[in-house]
Amino acid sequence: FNIVQTALDLTVQNTKKMYVLYDDFGKLTLKNVENMKLNLLIDEETGENFDYTSSIDDNTYNKIKLSYENKETGKREIYIAQDSRNINKWGTLQYSDTIDEEENGRAKVNALLSLYNKKTRKLEVKNAIGDIRVRAGSSVVVMLNLGDVVIKNFMMVEKVKHTFNENHHTMNLSLRGGEFGV
Repeated sequence: FNIVQTALDLTVQNTKKMYVLYDDFGKLTLKNVENMKLNLLIDEETGENFDYTSSIDDNTYNKIKLSYENKETGKREIYIAQDSRNINKWGTLQYSDTIDEEENGRAKVNALLSLYNKKTRKLEVKNAIGDIRVRAGSSVVVMLNLGDVVIKNFMMVEKVKHTFNENHHTMNLSLRGGEFGV
């Protein structure tokens, strides 16, 4: 599982494509999250309650610095990508790492900036109308007014808990991602 997780992490960093590995009733399945979108709407009427947080304290970086020790030249090669607009708003939030010889430093630094140069947003929806197709990794349409921001886009399900009571099915969803509109 460590090897698979490393491969999934490198895929996201270098291609900006996210895959999910899950157990599909006894069969290991690897799917691109783009193929896991559901035509399910979460809004004020389908969810009973929600909790929303927005932060730059966790997994948000507006400057990426990667270094490579070139043994042939004896010099360190540095790759930097940054967003000056967000640096002016939030200050410098730097991510530093080293890369191997076979990695494309320029492509990786730009992919990481694209991935991490945004606020981390989390949304938890309580007691939404249940749908058994929903699992971690799937995406649902969310249309909610959260006060300071209005969401009208797909968000990925990070965690789901289904509850079945007689003829009533509800689910609690932990959602993340999505572009937030005004």
